[in-house]
Amino acid sequence: MKKLKIKVSKLSDKKAYILASLLFLAVAAIVLTWFLEYRYFINSFSRTWSFAIGSPAPFFFNALLMWLILVFLWGIFEKPGSAAGFMWIVITLITYAHINKFNSRGFPLSPEDFQLASEASSLSKFVSIESIVKLVIAILLMIALTVFFNRRIAKKLHLTYQNPSPSYFKRHEFTLRIIVAMISGLSFFFATDFVRHNDGSRYEDIFLGTHFTAWNQNRNYDDNGFILGFLYNLQKLQLAQPDQYSESKIAELKAEYEDKAKTENESRISAADEDVNIVVILNESFFDPAVEFQGLKFEDYYPHTGGDITPNIHRIMRDYPSGYMYSLDYGGGTANIEFETLTSLTNYWVNTVPYTALIPKAGEIPSIAQTYKKQGYKTTAIHPYNGGMYKRNIALKNEGFDAFIDQYDMKFQEHDGNSEYINDYSAYHETLRVLNSSKKNQVIGLITMQNHTPYNHDIYEETEFAVTNEDIEENRALDIATYYQMLHNSDQYLGEFIDELDKLDKKVVVLFFGDHSAGLFNITNGNEAKEVRDLSRVTPYFVYANYDANFSTKYLPTTTPNCMVNNMYNILNWKKEALYYLVDDVCQAEPILTATYLDGRELSQAEILRDYELLTYDILGGKKYWMTK
Repeated sequence: MKKLKIKVSKLSDKKAYILASLLFLAVAAIVLTWFLEYRYFINSFSRTWSFAIGSPAPFFFNALLMWLILVFLWGIFEKPGSAAGFMWIVITLITYAHINKFNSRGFPLSPEDFQLASEASSLSKFVSIESIVKLVIAILLMIALTVFFNRRIAKKLHLTYQNPSPSYFKRHEFTLRIIVAMISGLSFFFATDFVRHNDGSRYEDIFLGTHFTAWNQNRNYDDNGFILGFLYNLQKLQLAQPDQYSESKIAELKAEYEDKAKTENESRISAADEDVNIVVILNESFFDPAVEFQGLKFEDYYPHTGGDITPNIHRIMRDYPSGYMYSLDYGGGTANIEFETLTSLTNYWVNTVPYTALIPKAGEIPSIAQTYKKQGYKTTAIHPYNGGMYKRNIALKNEGFDAFIDQYDMKFQEHDGNSEYINDYSAYHETLRVLNSSKKNQVIGLITMQNHTPYNHDIYEETEFAVTNEDIEENRALDIATYYQMLHNSDQYLGEFIDELDKLDKKVVVLFFGDHSAGLFNITNGNEAKEVRDLSRVTPYFVYANYDANFSTKYLPTTTPNCMVNNMYNILNWKKEALYYLVDDVCQAEPILTATYLDGRELSQAEILRDYELLTYDILGGKKYWMTK
C-alpha cells in the first residue's frame, strides 16, 4: 500500500510538472510574441499595442505558433525555462537583423536573406560596432537570467521534476520528450500548411479575418504578424510551375520569336560587324537628387545647399539618349536589379534573389554576355568588392562572363577619404584597362561599390552639401550629406570616364544606370501618396557612344531593369536574338514591371506577359526548353 502511495505521488508530481510547464510556456509564448512584434515594429509600443488589440486573431494565432515552438524546444532542452530563454535569444538575433535591414532598405527580414549567411563577415561591415556590442551583452544577460531562473525559480513554479529511476534515459524522460517534440512539431507543420502553401494571388483572404498580400510584404507582416509573414515568404525559395508550362508551349513561343527575329534583323545592323565594344555599368546607389518625376520634385522634400550635386549626369543625359529606371527596390536589392538588366528576365513572378537561390543551380542562362560571347566577344565582369557576395562568382559565370575581376584582382585600389570601398575612379580605370588589354571586341559588366551604405560621418573631412529641411533629425541629415558627397564624387568620376572614352580609338557603347537610391529618404519613401514614394525609386539611365551611333531617339522610356538592354538595342538599331523581340512586346505591354509601382493594380491582361512568366520559369527553374537547339 505504501508503494502504491509513492507511485501515485510520483504520478501526481509528474502531471503537475507537465501542466505547470505547458501553462508557463503559454504565458511565455504571449510575452515572446509581443516582444517579437515590438522588435518588428522597430521598438514601437503603440504599433505593437495596435496590432495585438486591433488584430487579436492574428496576434494570438502567432502566439499559438510560438507556443508550439516552445513546446518543441522544451522537448529538446528538458527545462521549460531553457526553452523560453533560448527562444528569447533567437528572437533577439533575428530582429536585430530585421531592424538593420529595415532601417537601410525599408523591408522586413525574409527567408531568402538567410541565403547570405555565408557572407556574414562582409555584411557585418554595414552595421555599427556599438550595436553588435549591445547585442552580445543582451545575449549574455539572457543566458545568465536563464541559468538563474532554472536554479532559483523553476522549482517554486513546479517546472522541475526528478524521476527517481536509476536509468539515465528514464531519469531524463527521453521517451516523453521525444513524444512532446514530435507532437508539437507536427502540430506546427499542419497549423501552418495554409500559409506555406498559399496560392500566390495578389490578395488571399485567410480565416483570421485578414489576408496575405503577395505584392507588399511590409503589409503582409504588419497585418499578419512576423511569424506568418516570414512563413508566407518560404515559398520564394522554390519556383512554382506556372499553369500551361510545357515543352510544346515553349517550343511554340521560341519558334514564333525566332521567325520574328529573322525578319526584323534584315533591316538592322550588327554590333559585332561594327566592331563595337559594350560596357554595362550598374552604379551602386547612384541617384539624382534633382530628379523630377510625374510633376513632382525630389528637392521640394529634401532641399539642400551647395548647388548641383550631379552636374555631369545632367550634361550626359542632355547629350545622349536617357531616361529613368524605376528601381525594383529601395535602399538595396542590387543583385536583383543586376540580374534583370544582364538577363532581360524578370524577378516579378520569381520574387526571390535569383543570384543566390536559382542561378547557381540553373547553369548557363541567356544574357547580354552570352549573346556576344557566341559572336566571338571577350566577356569580363568587374566588381570592386568580395566576389562571393550574392554568389556573383557563380552567377556571372553562368550568365556568360568568362572573367571576373573582384577587389582582390583589381589593379586600381583607390578609396575616397575614409571610405572602406574602392571608389568609382578606380572602377572606371579598371574598365579602361580591360578595354585596352585586348584587340578583340568586348562586353564588360561593371558593378561599382563606392556609394554603398554605410554613410559614416567621418568618411570626408568636409562635405559640400547640407540638407536644409528642419524636420530631418541631425544624424539623418549628416548621413544624407555624406551620401550627397559620395554622389558628387561619383558623378565627377563618371564625367572623367566619359571624357576618356571620347579619346579612345575603339568604338564603345555604354549603358549606365543607378540601381537604387540610398535608404535615407523616409519622408518620400514613407509618404502615403504613391507619386511621392516614386521620387525615391527612380534613378537615371543613359546610353552613350563615343562614335556617331545614329541613335534613333534621345528619349528612353521609364522602365524597369529587364527592359533596358532591349531599349539600348532598339535605339542603336542593332540585330537582336529572339529573346529580345519577346521582351520588346513585354515592355510595350507593361514597361514598369514591379509590384511597388503597380501598388496593387493588376497586370495588363496581354498574353505576352503570361508567355514571359513561362519563359522566366523555364530558364530559372524549369527544363530550359528555350535553350535547346
